[in-house]
Amino acid sequence: MRKILSALLFLFCLCLPLAAGAEGRVLPEDFVVRGVALGEPEDLEQISKAFGKPLFDNEKSVFGIRVKYYTFKKKFSVGVSVSTGKVVDIVIEDKDYAARADVRYGATSHRIAAVYGKKDRVRLGGLTWHIYENPEHPTQRMMLEVEPGTWSLVSWRLTSLPLTEEEADQRGDEDGDWQNANFDAYILGSREIDTSAIEGRDGDEKGPKPPWKK
Repeated sequence: MRKILSALLFLFCLCLPLAAGAEGRVLPEDFVVRGVALGEPEDLEQISKAFGKPLFDNEKSVFGIRVKYYTFKKKFSVGVSVSTGKVVDIVIEDKDYAARADVRYGATSHRIAAVYGKKDRVRLGGLTWHIYENPEHPTQRMMLEVEPGTWSLVSWRLTSLPLTEEEADQRGDEDGDWQNANFDAYILGSREIDTSAIEGRDGDEKGPKPPWKK
């Protein structure tokens, strides 16, 4: 009996590092919401199954990129690139939504770090964010908005759009006109974006308000 207990304890100890390794990092699955993923072709039927019938839609320009936003009940928004027909923006402001590991509205910065890893807060567009990159597609970002003071989670944004004018200019210089087919190839590429200009600057008001906030 003691040998069996010792063997079980040994296996348990072996599993602990594996369990710990599953926490504290962002995963590709974090960039999929109810089966709708960044970079996928627009499928209004699938999107409607995920979020319900759109309440309305409108087009907006994000750093010169035309994006059609569908708005749903419970404050879900899905943005589709007009030029490529691909999903480029998913916004979640639903207080009942639960992400991986049951991260939800009101989650503390400690809880966010425990699940996704620690990131410095970034002040962007008048809001405060923790910003994470998709490990498989670094141009895709998961942005977690936190409330100043309490630093608790209030919204999610999954996006492959540029976050600043400088970043938009950088992509444009490297890949040409955002409105051409190269944009689709770029946002699904694996090149890293230099976000050093916006990281760790909690007081920075740089950048416009998010398009769904206007």
